Amino acid sequence: MSVIEQTDPFYQLAGEHHTFSEAKRLASQFALSDLPVFITGEVGTGKKQMARAIHHKSRRNSELFITVHCSQSEERLEYELFGAEGALNRARRGTLFLYEIGDLPLSVQARLLSELDAGLSARIIASSTADLGDTGAENTFSQDLFYRLHVLCLPLPALSERKSDIPLLLQHVLTASGQHVHIDPSVYPLFERHTFNGNIRELQNAAYYMAAAASGRTIYPDDVPLYIKNSQKAKTTKKKEKRLTLMEKEEFLFILESIKDLNTKGEPASRRSISELSENSTMTLSPQQVRNRLDYLEKMNYVTKGRGRAGTKITLEGLSFLQSLQKQIL
Repeated sequence: MSVIEQTDPFYQLAGEHHTFSEAKRLASQFALSDLPVFITGEVGTGKKQMARAIHHKSRRNSELFITVHCSQSEERLEYELFGAEGALNRARRGTLFLYEIGDLPLSVQARLLSELDAGLSARIIASSTADLGDTGAENTFSQDLFYRLHVLCLPLPALSERKSDIPLLLQHVLTASGQHVHIDPSVYPLFERHTFNGNIRELQNAAYYMAAAASGRTIYPDDVPLYIKNSQKAKTTKKKEKRLTLMEKEEFLFILESIKDLNTKGEPASRRSISELSENSTMTLSPQQVRNRLDYLEKMNYVTKGRGRAGTKITLEGLSFLQSLQKQIL
């Protein structure tokens, strides 16, 4: 890891999927401004961590980063925000993070709007799981306040939108918690089938569980939480894998590596793009040959095929199959 990577707060936010990489790129740009940032995303997508990274990348990084949880009582929020030692005063040279701002009582919203109109020296970052710009929120959240804060919009993707990041996230969580264990590739398909409604927060809990349940230095499927193994999305009708020739294995290895690289770059993986890449390799595959191979990979749930810019995506089961091919061939 380079010195730049060690000191870049966004590098510490694990994830290589193009949707999350784009969110980090935007956040890094937003850190250079003093305008309000409005972070949206489902529960557990890392809004607080992203807000902290923006602060640490900004010119205010030597000053305080203060978090106010907006779900507290009206009286408590009045004191915590506007008191003599309140957050607005303490964060005047730093950053004030308003966590779940949609929970602010209307009276506190009105006073906060008044403070904003008067001019604040603190940099404001707000977060919300709800769509506060929706017409249904007009009776519970001041639209004047919403549009004062909704300047630099930063939506964070749900884990279901970037499941290819799960292996990286699991290893990141375990390493960060001091658990230096190996995850057997057979674990990943179980996570691919599970719907993570709690997003990264739920995945963290699963990682901690597996580290505690594992009897050795390697985590196996038996160590995975039961609710993940029994996920309702488990695909029980998957067809039996056929015996592959060496040539077929080499072709599948090339195609899956190409898809993985294109997915990481955020570029669409199409039959034509994979065929063109093959022209610079030791094998040449026509678009029709690529199509036939992709049909098999899709049937085995190793890839999902999308139209246009969506392109073909590699699944966690596909990543496991890719690792198996690499061990057999390379």
